Amino acid sequence: MSNPAGWYPDPSNAPQTRYWDGAAWSNDVRPFAPPEAPQSAPEAPRKRRGNSWILAGCLIATIGIALGFMAAATTHVDAYGNTTQGGPTLATFLVIGLGLALVIVGFCIRLLAAVEKR
Repeated sequence: MSNPAGWYPDPSNAPQTRYWDGAAWSNDVRPFAPPEAPQSAPEAPRKRRGNSWILAGCLIATIGIALGFMAAATTHVDAYGNTTQGGPTLATFLVIGLGLALVIVGFCIRLLAAVEKR
């Protein structure tokens, strides 16, 4: 089985290509041109890392602050029958702290990504 018709390196080892018609070599020659490298696809824009951590931290901190305001707006009757104003609980401060910690983690991830880029 022979090669299909086309341009191939010249069998005389000259720096050129010769046309093979499917049965025999023709007298048509042209300068050898190395095959072009396939063009790579353009890189997709890189996402900024850490944004999701910052967003999650802001959301959780906002929830914690909202819980604090709701707790401060409540009143309840204590065991002695006295009406007392409510206030933020330990859980409220923990939620706010968690949110702020996630924001800090997000900014640290962004900082590390910027340093890696260099």
